[in-house]
Amino acid sequence: MQTALCSTSRPFTHSRTPLRTQRPRVQPCVKTQAYVEASVTYAVTQQAIAYALVLGGDYYLERFRPDAPDVKIVGAGAGATMAAVAVLNTGVGALTGVGLVTGFLASGAMMAYHGKRTLDAKEQPDSDWPGPKALPATITLISFFALNVFLQGIRAEL
Repeated sequence: MQTALCSTSRPFTHSRTPLRTQRPRVQPCVKTQAYVEASVTYAVTQQAIAYALVLGGDYYLERFRPDAPDVKIVGAGAGATMAAVAVLNTGVGALTGVGLVTGFLASGAMMAYHGKRTLDAKEQPDSDWPGPKALPATITLISFFALNVFLQGIRAEL
């Protein structure tokens, strides 16, 4: 962000200053290079990286189960999320929306996939708590939160 000093044409007068000591008002001019504030991009980036790590961790924990997630689908979701992070961090303001929409679509697809996995999981009578639906349901909920993170980023851009 670049800051320059701009002056206005009207003089600045303070209530305690006599009129003969008037001086022009000087205020900072701020020019922003991006469409979304840096703090929003930083927050979305942090949460998206954590989300991609959770997707990878879920696959790692469940890889030997019979109803394990498909590595191609989870890899595509995590990869698309990391691609969204890469596009967000380019610093090009015009590409910020592309990164946010990419992350939104990736997290929405992962939410749908893990929601389907939750519904397709069969209850096993001899299984302990929490059961076979717990981890896919948790990832569905986390995907919903990631979807909202990207949605809030899109709203901040508009």
